[in-house]
Amino acid sequence: MKLYTKKDRALLWGAVLLGGINAALSAFISILLQQIIDVATHKDVDGFTNLFFVMLIYLAVLGIIGFLEAYCGKLLLRNVSRHLRERIFTGVIKRSPVHYHSQNTADYLSAIVNDVKIVEENYLIPLLTCSQMLVLFLTTLGILFYLSPLVTVILLVFLVLMFLIPALLGKNMQKKQDAYSEKLADFTAQTKDYLNGYEIIQGYTLFSYISTKFFRINKDTTDKKFSADKLLAVNESFSDVLSSLSIVVIIFLSAYLMMTGKITMGTLLALVQLSGTFITPVVLLMQNAPKITSVKPILEHLYALTESQAESLTTKDKAAPESTLLHTPYPDIPPAAFKSSLVCSDVTFGYAPDNPVLHHLNLQIRAGKKYALLGESGCGKSTLIKLLTGYSPDFAGTISYDGRPVTDIVLPELNSLVSVIHQNVFLFDTDILENICLGQTYPDNMLQQALNESGVAQFLPDLENGLHTKVGENGNNLSGGQKQRIAVARALIRNTPILIIDEGTSAVDVDTAYEIEEKLLTRKNLTIICITHHMNSRLEPYYDEIFHMKDGCLC
Repeated sequence: MKLYTKKDRALLWGAVLLGGINAALSAFISILLQQIIDVATHKDVDGFTNLFFVMLIYLAVLGIIGFLEAYCGKLLLRNVSRHLRERIFTGVIKRSPVHYHSQNTADYLSAIVNDVKIVEENYLIPLLTCSQMLVLFLTTLGILFYLSPLVTVILLVFLVLMFLIPALLGKNMQKKQDAYSEKLADFTAQTKDYLNGYEIIQGYTLFSYISTKFFRINKDTTDKKFSADKLLAVNESFSDVLSSLSIVVIIFLSAYLMMTGKITMGTLLALVQLSGTFITPVVLLMQNAPKITSVKPILEHLYALTESQAESLTTKDKAAPESTLLHTPYPDIPPAAFKSSLVCSDVTFGYAPDNPVLHHLNLQIRAGKKYALLGESGCGKSTLIKLLTGYSPDFAGTISYDGRPVTDIVLPELNSLVSVIHQNVFLFDTDILENICLGQTYPDNMLQQALNESGVAQFLPDLENGLHTKVGENGNNLSGGQKQRIAVARALIRNTPILIIDEGTSAVDVDTAYEIEEKLLTRKNLTIICITHHMNSRLEPYYDEIFHMKDGCLC
């Protein structure tokens, strides 16, 4: 997976380079300490004074390099986390409807929030740490060999023992980390489900029942994490014991060498200091290496999410700039022309291969005409609308707009051709104006016309902030009728040649619904397909044709 952009890769190498310099400078403190002790032992005042100024310069350089390394590292973490979340979100939001709904939205949320955090904490930070520790280890090894080959050989023996532990635990650690990630996604999904069901929990007094289920999955999730943490604890405890033992051995050996006159007091201090410097990077490498390898399944999962963005796009979409793909085509792309007819020929479709919802359906919608599609729940009306708006290309038969197959029409163009007013209205947690315009700018006359014809203009005077009233999460600050009127305005302002109303006025009273639908049905050159369970008899004269649907067929 390409985790870094070009700029991020430059930051990575900058952080690694600065970290290596910082580590090397940290190791060379032992040489300075050796020189200070030796000149002090020989009572060399001039040498001692010179070393004092050298030490000041050394500390200043070390501080500057340390700051630059930390700054590059933090900047890298910020950029990679931000870009990774953007790529995951873009990949998820651009999935085809069939593919998107194949997973729980909480799984996507867990990937964007939890998995990216795991990548940051268990991959990026350990990767920077390991690169720095590797340089520190190699520099320390060189200085140790220069000061005492014997001490170096003994430390290398301990090093081999210390690396055996993570080698034995690595695969098991990866499995447990993967299991924890899966359980965390499940925990996020169920918690989201419980929070969304607040009204049912309140209305049916389900506090104990839901709390018990939440406590159980919370326990399972924390147990999975604890299971992975136990292996880390075993790894860390062995590392600590071996590191402490090696330091004790080196102290005694170095002390013996000094007593026999083979090394100086300064060399003794340098060896003792270097033994700790030698073991520390090894311990950190042991602790962080399993973390890095354990993130591999998570990175593969995130890669699958980021790559899905191309699955439903045609060549034309892929060649388009990113900004074009992320926004509604209006006004950069003019509304598509609908001149002749929309034709469904022998269309058969099912969500499962052996259970078709539509059976050899044939339908013709002529431009500028008004149609009603009646039928009971489950007869396939909404499924037909999904296919008309590009839900899935996996159907038998053909669906064409003015002779062009729907599968050949790119998504931005299809969106500029058809608007849908859904029964279940979703509103973003922002104000009414943005929920209608969806980030686009429209002339005042177009906005006012949409407000009037949808009925939004009727309740705006009752709101303190009018169009700038915050609707709350999914429109919780508004009534069902107000939400549906906003959905109608949202569809009308786009000025598409085809409008589909999928029970789009069911949440408003009969008279208001009649008033809204009458205004829509009297608009010239607008093609309307209205889906309903029950036809208002007063509206029947406005329709050019009324279709009845049953068991996936027109009858």
